Amino acid sequence: MPNINRSVGGTPSPNTKPKITALGLSVVIALYLAHALPLYFYNVALPAILRHQGVDLRWIGMLSLLYIPWVFKFFWAPLIDRYYVKKLGKRKTWLLFTQVALVIGILALALTQFSYGIVVFVVIGLWISSFAATQDIAIDGYTVEAFAESEYRLGSMAQSIGIALGSMLGGAAILWLYQYYAWQFALIGLAAMTFLTMMAVFFIHEPFADKAIATQPPSLRQAFKRPEILSALTLILCYRLVEAPAMAMLNPMLIDQQWSLAQIGVLMSVVGAGVGLLAAVTTTLLLKKIQATQLLIWTGWCRTLLYALIGVSIVLGWFNQGQLLLGMYVVAMLAIRYIAMTSLYAFFMQCCSKQQAGTDFTLLVCFELLIYFIGGTVSGFLAQSLGYGHFYLLLAVASVISIVFSQRIVMKSKVFDHSPSS
Repeated sequence: MPNINRSVGGTPSPNTKPKITALGLSVVIALYLAHALPLYFYNVALPAILRHQGVDLRWIGMLSLLYIPWVFKFFWAPLIDRYYVKKLGKRKTWLLFTQVALVIGILALALTQFSYGIVVFVVIGLWISSFAATQDIAIDGYTVEAFAESEYRLGSMAQSIGIALGSMLGGAAILWLYQYYAWQFALIGLAAMTFLTMMAVFFIHEPFADKAIATQPPSLRQAFKRPEILSALTLILCYRLVEAPAMAMLNPMLIDQQWSLAQIGVLMSVVGAGVGLLAAVTTTLLLKKIQATQLLIWTGWCRTLLYALIGVSIVLGWFNQGQLLLGMYVVAMLAIRYIAMTSLYAFFMQCCSKQQAGTDFTLLVCFELLIYFIGGTVSGFLAQSLGYGHFYLLLAVASVISIVFSQRIVMKSKVFDHSPSS
């Protein structure tokens, strides 16, 4: 099948280099913002709101059930690639359907009272989370299909920006609305923002939808047959397993260092979102000259150094002198995380087949989330037994091993030999 260049918000052209318009990038950012809003509401805002209402921490921990659809969404990803209403479009069908379902779910949550119990919150949350996860399949598929390979860095940047804005609006902004205007007003505000992002769906164009005709129906079996997918899964396991424990213990460490919930919210949601935006743009510029896998390796070495600095600082008691140094370390860790995420997602797009883009990308992301959950699960046990200082020093050593093996995976596999965009 001939390689046809495609542009976002325009028509495919076989002879000209695709031009990514401001409208095209804005559409993708808005789409990722749409699914990030409810995700970060449950991740950032709702735990704090429930705790403010005096809900037991063990019940708040049940909110982790809401991530189940995100881990297992690869099971129904082939269906999203395969079935759709042709008059609407391959991706627009699912984007409209899931967006309507999200607005309905959020409005239902707005009518829920705290006296109903945590189970009601979890049930409605599973509805919202399931449709947000399904929507993410369609968004990822659209991004891979709509961008030419030379422009994947821009697609990855749009994804990171959308997620960063989602963390700010779905987390910090909803907390602010709740504090000053109470529960229902905050949730209606979240529903309104979700509804407004739905307008982006009407600006997408899918002239490419019928170009990539699959010889076989999209399926997980087809994904696992491709060597680039298998190599990517190996790289995820090697690279991400070390990062998850470090991120999981950030908030508990801040609490134990006497940071208030308000300070943590500002640092992680507001400052973190700003850092994410800057890191995403910077990474996109770097990817014009550097392969995504190479930037990932360099970021890994920076990660290793930061873990070592955090461990030494804790062991030597430097954080006892004030909060500034720890805050700087957290900002640096968030920046490294966003650079790694943007690089990794650009690489994911390179590995995906346009014939089943949603399935391939979803499989990689779900495996990444699974690795994160495994790493996060063991983090508390390690930090409790070793203490934060030796915990991060151990992660620094593990990170060295991780990067060495990741580098070997990259060097041995030809599927990683993608030239940087020009």
